[in-house]
Order: sequence, then C-alpha cells, then structure tokens
Amino acid sequence: MAKVLLADDDPDIRELGRLLLSRHGHQVVTAEDGVEAIAMLPRETPALVVTDLNMPHKDGRDVCSAVRSSATLGLIPVVILTALPLNDERVVQATTECHAVVLLKTDISTLGDLADRLVAEGTAA
Repeated sequence: MAKVLLADDDPDIRELGRLLLSRHGHQVVTAEDGVEAIAMLPRETPALVVTDLNMPHKDGRDVCSAVRSSATLGLIPVVILTALPLNDERVVQATTECHAVVLLKTDISTLGDLADRLVAEGTAA
C-alpha cells in the first residue's frame, strides 16, 4: 500500500479520487488546495501526488514544481487532474512538468490503475 497525496479544491473530486485510489489499496491523504498540499509534502512523504490543475492560491503546476525542486521529494511522480481540454495551453504545459494528465470528464476511472503503475515504477527505480 502506497501513500498518495490528493489535492483538489472540489470536495466531490477529492472524495471520488480518494475512493478510486483506496479501492486499489492506496492510503490517501487529502489537501484542499495547493498551499496545503505543498505544506504536507515533507510531512507525508507520499509515493505519488495527484493534484488538480486549477486551484486557488497555488495550482497543480505549483505543486508539481514544489515536488520537482525538492532534493528529497523530487522523484515522486505527479499526476495532474483537469477538466480542461488537452489542447489548452495550461494542460500542454502541465504535461511537460508531470508524469501524467487525467481528464476528469473521460479518464477519472483510470486513476487507480495509473497510480498502481506509477507507484510500481517509482519503487523499482
């Protein structure tokens, strides 16, 4: 069982993500926004971070940057959740900064399988 940090300002998406990841045996800790997620990173040391792209104060790209810039957490995979289309400039940029992008309208059901794969790849590295 891996620890996953899930950050989303929408409580319904947080709960759905928590359920999907928990069904795959992951321990899920949640944050209501990017500020809280960034503060939780060193304390929780997750094996995976799943974050909404659009959040107030600090967004998913800020969370991804915080992970990447950390000497101790920099190898943690980051998945971006978004309702925006893949061709949106913010989504295109996020795909270069993180490990995967999950479209909330079409791909959310794949989140558990994706988490399993990324955690396994991270453990093997």
